[in-house]
Amino acid sequence: MWQEHLQGRQIGLRQGRQDFDPARPSLLCVHGSGGNSKNFLPQLAGLSGQVNVAAIDLPGHGQTPGPGHEQVADYAAWLGDFLAAGPLRPVLLGHSLGGAVVMQLALERPHLARGLILAGTGSRLKVLPAILEGVLQNFQATVPLIVRNAYAPEVDPRFIEQGVVEMSQVDPQVLWGDFTACDRFDISHRLGEISLPAWCIVGDSDRLTPIKYSQYLAQHIAGAGLTIIEKAGHMAQLEKPAAFNEAVLDFMAGR
Repeated sequence: MWQEHLQGRQIGLRQGRQDFDPARPSLLCVHGSGGNSKNFLPQLAGLSGQVNVAAIDLPGHGQTPGPGHEQVADYAAWLGDFLAAGPLRPVLLGHSLGGAVVMQLALERPHLARGLILAGTGSRLKVLPAILEGVLQNFQATVPLIVRNAYAPEVDPRFIEQGVVEMSQVDPQVLWGDFTACDRFDISHRLGEISLPAWCIVGDSDRLTPIKYSQYLAQHIAGAGLTIIEKAGHMAQLEKPAAFNEAVLDFMAGR
C-alpha cells in the first residue's frame, strides 16, 4: 500500500520486515536534520508485525533526490503531497526537524494523518549560530560536534562513530538548510490549533531538544501526553529502542 503513494517518483522509503496488513494501523517515520530513514531501523525491525511501519527520506536525504529545503513549511508540503497521492492515513512519527514537519502538516492538512508522535522536538527549534556557520565554513569539524551532542554522555562510542559517518555524507548545503529551517520554525502560538491525537517522547539526557521542549508540547496540544526515556539523548529511538517502541505501541493501540 505504501507503494501507491510513490506513483513512480524516486523517493527513499524503507518498510518493516512484515508484509502490509490492512488490519493493522500504519506508522510513517520522518527523520531529523541531516538524517535519513536509517535513523529508524530499530523501529522498522521492532514494530513490524504490530503496525505497518515505514520511514521516509526527505528531499535531499538518503535515496530521495534534492534539493533540500530551508523552511519547515516546504518539507511539510512535500510530505503532504506524498500522503495525498495514496490511500494511507498513518500516524506520523516525527523526530526533531521531522517533528516540526509533521506538526506543520497537522496544522495545514490534518486530514492526511491519524495522529502524531513527536520525538525529541519542540514548537521552537532555535539553532546555535556557531552550528549554522560551522556547517558551511568547517563542515568536517562541525559534524562530530553535532553528533556528540545528539547522544547521551554514556552512550556506546560506536553510535557516535556511525553517526559521524552518516552525517558526513550529507551535502553541507542540505544540512545547513535543515538547521536553518529549524531556526526559523516557531508555532508556539498555534499549538492549540492541533486537533490530531498526539504523544511526545524525549530522552532525559537530550541536550539538543531538552525535556522542557516536550513538556511544553504536551501541555499545549490538547490531550497530548509525554514519555521520558531514561539514559537516552536526542536519538532515543536508536539509543533505547525497546523503551521507545513500547511508547509508540502504547499510543498506536486502537489507531
